[in-house]
Amino acid sequence: MHDSRYRRFAAALGIVGAAAGLSCGESPTSSTSFGAPAALQIVTGGAQIGAAGQALPDPLTVQVLDAAGHGLRGHTVTWTVQGGGTLFARAIPTVTDSTGLVLVFWQLGPVLGAQGVIAHCCGLDAAFSAQAQLPLSQRVQLYTGGGQQGTVGAPLTYPLVIQVLKADGTFDTGVPVEWRAISRGSSYSPANTQTDSRGQASTTWTLGTVAGPESTAVFVRGLPPVLITAFASPGPPVRLSITPRAFPVLGVIGDTVRVSANAFDRYDNPRYPFPVIGVADTTIAQLAFVLYDYVTVQARHHGSTFITAQLDTLRDSVPLTVLGFSGVSVGGSNVCGLSLPGDAYCWGENSDGGVGDGTRTIRPRPVLIGAGLGLQLPSTDWHTCALDVSGHAYCWGYGAEGQLGDGSPDYATESRQTSPVPVAGGHLFSSIRSGRRHSCAVAINGDAYCWGGNWSGQLGRDTITHTCYGGTTRCSNWPILVAGGLQFANVTSSIWEHSCGVTTSGDAYCWGLNASGQLGSDSATSTCDPYFPAPCSFTPLHVEGGVVFKSVSAGDYYTCGVSTAGEGYCWGYGYYGQLGNGAFNNSPVPVKVAGGLSFVDVQAAPHEACGLTTGGKLYCWGTFVATPAPVQSNLVFTSFALGTEGGSTRACALTLDSDLYCWYAAIF
Repeated sequence: MHDSRYRRFAAALGIVGAAAGLSCGESPTSSTSFGAPAALQIVTGGAQIGAAGQALPDPLTVQVLDAAGHGLRGHTVTWTVQGGGTLFARAIPTVTDSTGLVLVFWQLGPVLGAQGVIAHCCGLDAAFSAQAQLPLSQRVQLYTGGGQQGTVGAPLTYPLVIQVLKADGTFDTGVPVEWRAISRGSSYSPANTQTDSRGQASTTWTLGTVAGPESTAVFVRGLPPVLITAFASPGPPVRLSITPRAFPVLGVIGDTVRVSANAFDRYDNPRYPFPVIGVADTTIAQLAFVLYDYVTVQARHHGSTFITAQLDTLRDSVPLTVLGFSGVSVGGSNVCGLSLPGDAYCWGENSDGGVGDGTRTIRPRPVLIGAGLGLQLPSTDWHTCALDVSGHAYCWGYGAEGQLGDGSPDYATESRQTSPVPVAGGHLFSSIRSGRRHSCAVAINGDAYCWGGNWSGQLGRDTITHTCYGGTTRCSNWPILVAGGLQFANVTSSIWEHSCGVTTSGDAYCWGLNASGQLGSDSATSTCDPYFPAPCSFTPLHVEGGVVFKSVSAGDYYTCGVSTAGEGYCWGYGYYGQLGNGAFNNSPVPVKVAGGLSFVDVQAAPHEACGLTTGGKLYCWGTFVATPAPVQSNLVFTSFALGTEGGSTRACALTLDSDLYCWYAAIF
C-alpha cells in the first residue's frame, strides 16, 4: 500500500515540479492584468488523519488569489512544519503555477496526536492540521513471552502477553483476543480472552508433541494478526531403538552391517545424545568402525549374539547371526553354502536367478534356499543345482541351453527359473556339478548324466536335437547318459565346453572341447562345432599318464586333479601358468604341480588353480604365477571353492571351526 502511494506522489510531484520550474524560470506575463495577492486559500489536504511516520494520502495544496479571486502565477510559497514530519516537493520553496496553485506532500512525524504545517506567501498564512495515529501494524504487539524454548507436550515457562492500543496510542480495553495454533497439537489456556485495563491479554501456551519450531497467531478483529514463535525440544528419553530392527544373516567372516540407534521421548521424537552401541559377544562380532551416529559391526566367528544399545538405564538389543558352514561352492558371481544345521544358503549378483530365492535381486548376504526341500550343498555358476537328502536333483537360474534339465518344452524361451525346479528323468544322484551352460551328475549306481549345451560334446554323447539358440546348436534339457558304460565316483563341469570325471577305479576321463588339450588325450580329432572347428570328443576319453585320481576339476580350457597319493596334476591351456609346473605353455597330458606338496583337493578356475594341502594350507598358481604360492597363510582350512565374479577369480574356504572366508583373486 505504501509503495503504490509513493509512486502516486512521485507522479504528482513531477507535474507540480514542471509547473513550478516554469514559474521560477520565467517572469510573470499575461495579457490580462490581475490584482495583488489578497488570499492564500487551502484547496486540498486540510484536516487529515494518517498513520504516524507515514505520508498522508492527499497533498497539501494552496492557491494564491487576488481580491477578484483570480489565481496568481509566479509567487513563492514557503512552508513551516509544526510537530514533526517532512514535506516533499520537486523544488522548495515552491512557486505557484499559472492558476496560482502549488502543492507539497506531507509525511507525518512519529509523534501521535496533532501535527501541523503552515504555508506562507505574500504576508498571508494558511494552516494545515493532521491527526497522527498508530499504524495498524503497531496496534497489536507482542508484549512478553516470544521466542521461548520448551519441552514437547508441556506449557511454556512464561505466558504469552500481547498489548492492544487504540489509534491514539492509548490502551484498548475489553477487546476480544483469539489465540490460534499454526503448528499441530498446540493448545492455549485460555484460547479466547479480552484485553485488560492496560490493553493486555495473556494465555499459557502448551506446545505440541512434535519437536521443532512452532507458531501461534493472535487475532484481534480489524487488525493484522501477530505471529509468535517458540521451539519445542524433545522430552526425556523413554526408549531406545536399534536400526535395522532385523539384521541380515551374515555368512562370510569380515562381512559388516551398518547399525544406528536413537533415543526417543514419549511422543517418539528422536533426541540426543545417541546411545552407545556394542556387541554382547565380541567373539562373534565386533565394532569395526564407529562414528557419532552409526557404527559398522563385523563378523568374527559363526554363532549368535546381540547388538546392544544403552543410554543411562535404557537398553535395546537386536539378535545377530553369523552362519557356520560345512561346505561351500563359488561360481558365476554367486556363492552357496550348506550351514551347520544342514540348510542351503546362496547369495550374490543373482542377475539370472542363480541364488534361487524367487527373485533376480542382488543378494549380498545369505538367503535360505528351497525351504522344506532338504537341499544339500548347491553347486553354483550362472545356474545352480543341488540334491535333496534322497538324491533328487533341483536346478535354478539361467537355462536357455537346457542346463536346468527340467524337461520343459519352453526352456529356450523361458530362459530363467528363479526358484528350484526338479530335474527331469526321476534319477537319484549322489553328486552334481553346475558348469556355466551345462550340468553333470553321478547317479547312485555310478552312471554319469549330463544336460544343457552340447555344441562341443560336453554332455558325453552326441545329441541330434537342435533346440538352443534358434535351433542352430546341439543341446538337451533332459539328463542324458554319458557314453562308455563307465562307473563314476565324481564328475565336474567346466565353465565352458568340457567335462571330466573319475571312475570308481581312479581313472580320469574327459569329454567335450579339446582345443588346448584340456581332455588330457591327443586322440580327440573330431570337430563338433561347425562354427569353431577345434578338436573335440562326444564320448569320454581316458586321460593319459597312468595317474590314479581321487578327483578332477574342469577349469577354463584346462583341467586339474589330485591323485590318490596327494599329488596335484594339471593339463590343457597353460598360458597364465595355471598348470602349476613352472611353465607358461600348454600340455595335452597331465603334468605334476611343482613344489612337492601333498594335496587333499585341487580346483581349477578360469586362469588360476588352487590346492588344499593335507596340513590345511591353501596354495594357488596361475595369472602369471607358474608355481604354487601360499594364500591366507595365517589360516588353516578344511575345504575351499573357486569361481568367477565380474571377471575376477573368487575363492572361499572353510576353517577348522567352520568359519567361511572369501576373497577376490586367489593369487596374492
